[in-house]
This record gives sequence, structure tokens and C-alpha cells, in this order.
Amino acid sequence: MQKNTPVLIHVPHSSTYIPSEEEGFFVVDRGKLQYELDVMTDHYCDELFDTGDEMVRFPVSRLVCDPERFRNDCDEVMSAVGMGTVYTKCSDGVELKKITSEHREVLLKRYYDGHHKRFEAAVERKLDENGECIIIDGHSFYEEPLPYELDQDRDRPDICIGTDSFHTPECITDGLMHYFEQKGYRVEINKPFAGTMIPMKYYHKNPKVMSVMIEVNRKLYMNREYKKTDRFEQVREDIAKGIRIVNAYYCPAEFWKQLQTREERERAFEKMSREQIWRIINECHNICGKIYISKTWQKLTGLGKY
Repeated sequence: MQKNTPVLIHVPHSSTYIPSEEEGFFVVDRGKLQYELDVMTDHYCDELFDTGDEMVRFPVSRLVCDPERFRNDCDEVMSAVGMGTVYTKCSDGVELKKITSEHREVLLKRYYDGHHKRFEAAVERKLDENGECIIIDGHSFYEEPLPYELDQDRDRPDICIGTDSFHTPECITDGLMHYFEQKGYRVEINKPFAGTMIPMKYYHKNPKVMSVMIEVNRKLYMNREYKKTDRFEQVREDIAKGIRIVNAYYCPAEFWKQLQTREERERAFEKMSREQIWRIINECHNICGKIYISKTWQKLTGLGKY
């Protein structure tokens, strides 16, 4: 049963499906096409990020159409390497397919526009039901840089957290980074990939629409044959707990349950806004008993123990 929370999972790149009517537009042989599917697909991310929260998943391969690119190639930096909304080049720069501008528009209307309408509608429902929406943009990345990628540093983290200056509160970024590091993962912010997905209707307009990208290094959960390893379930569980912590920042009773010691509570309070801490105090004091306010917060409010 789907949870009624502000969380909305977005998984755009997990599908390997290429509709039969699109196969004829690819100019590479089957071996090369399979290689591109292997390296460009965020394998199993629809499973890794399945927390029971509502999910919007793109139904076809990004080699057909990529919903996380800007629709207009003039606005999309990756169009310079033939990897805008509709790819014409492979990950190594070899020609992938030939399409006309008319067929490009057909693909955009059929797949891109439909996906964004579903995504926008899901965000709107979350706002109506919860007063806010927290988008988790779920991805994975190849353990070595692919030739087309802007960041060619071979020293890649286990987890990349992508943020937006308007839509990603610091407490979400800090909370996720702290959580994954405590679990033993090496974490980077906006490296090797940056940013996170927000529907254009709300982009830099509505702060109640929050978003963070979580990118997982594929070596953590799959092998070079693209099969799941024994670590898959552990990584999946760790992601689910991380998402619960994100949700907990905006559901105070849940948040409080995640913190086991006074020190954890004090560290968390120091990273929170005045609004967030009052929500916790007002909603949790009958459940949790005394709440210890950090020295920093005492200075701001004049409060001691509550």
C-alpha cells in the first residue's frame, strides 16, 4: 500500500525498453546498442528507490528520449555532445541514430511531455495532500567516467548528493551526507553529477517543492555483468532509511524517532531553522517527554530544557 507522505520518488533512467517502432532509427549494430544500454541505464534503480512512496518512473530507455534534459536543445548543455533530449550520439561520441526534426518532436510529445505531465500532476497532489512535496531524484552512475561526462575524475564516491540552491534545504543535504557517512559510504555533494529534478511549473518559484538527487555508484550493488550482488539488499535498505530521514525533517514525530541520543538531537537542532524546531517542540513534546535544546538554540530563544 502506498504511503501518504510528502515524498515523491522520481526514477527517469532505469528502463531498457526500446519500442519496436524506434529500433530502425538506430544506426549502430546490436552489440554496440546493447553496450550503450548497459552503460547508460540506471539499472535496478526502480527497485533500489522503491520505499512504498509514490514513484514516477520513465517507461522507456533514455536512448529513446531523456526526460531529465531541457526540452529545447538551446537550453541543454549536453546537446553539444549529441546527448540532448533525444540522443544522436553514443557515450563515446559515435553516431547512435539518425532522426529528423519532425520525428524528434513526435518523440518529445509522445514520451517527454507525457512524463512531465504525470510528474507535475504527482507533485501537485503532494502539495494538495501534504502542503509540501519532497522529490527524491533516484539515479546510479558508472564506476568509471564515461567519455561524454563533464567530470572525468576517476576517483568517484559511493554516493553523490545533487542539490539545487532554491529547492534543496541545507538540513536535507547535511542530514543525508551525515547519514550515509555514518553508514560507511564515501559521499560527495554535486560530484560527479550536480543538480536535481523539479518540474518547470515550480522551478525556483515554490519553496514548498523540495528536491534532492541521490546517485549511487553501481559497483556497490551490481557486477560488471550487470547482475545484482549480495550487497544489493543492504544498499536498498540504506537508501530507504536515508529517504525516511529526509521525510522525517518535515514530519517531526518521525524525525524524533530517528534520533537515539541527546547528542544526536542537539546536533540536529543546530542545523534546523526556527520554523522546523518549533514544529518538533509543538508536535512532539507530548510523545517524547523533555526535549533538550542545544546551547546555540538557547541563545536564540532564551529557552533551556523544555
